[in-house]
Amino acid sequence: MKEKLTEEIKEIYIHIRNWLKYEVTYTKLTLAEKMTILGATVAFAFVIMVLSLPILIMLSFALKGVFQLFMSAPLSYLCVAGVWILSIVIIYLFRKKLISDPIAKFITRLFFDKKP
Repeated sequence: MKEKLTEEIKEIYIHIRNWLKYEVTYTKLTLAEKMTILGATVAFAFVIMVLSLPILIMLSFALKGVFQLFMSAPLSYLCVAGVWILSIVIIYLFRKKLISDPIAKFITRLFFDKKP
């Protein structure tokens, strides 16, 4: 009777140890998946920003050309700079809604999404 109980306890211990090992492995794989998605999203955002810089430069020169129809060349450059400064100020004022909240929502959904 005592041997049977001891063997059952050992068997339960082995099952618990194996279950914990599998849980740790599952957690590592899930974390690796989430970090891969996060890294890919950051890399994608970086590539989009780098590729959009020449477009923004060209648009700035086009805007300068439009402003130059109504004013002198140096003043048109100043107006384009004013548009950029105004854009930066607006982004700064709404940084929580435009930047922080979407990033927090993405990370929360990524790490704490409850799948059925």
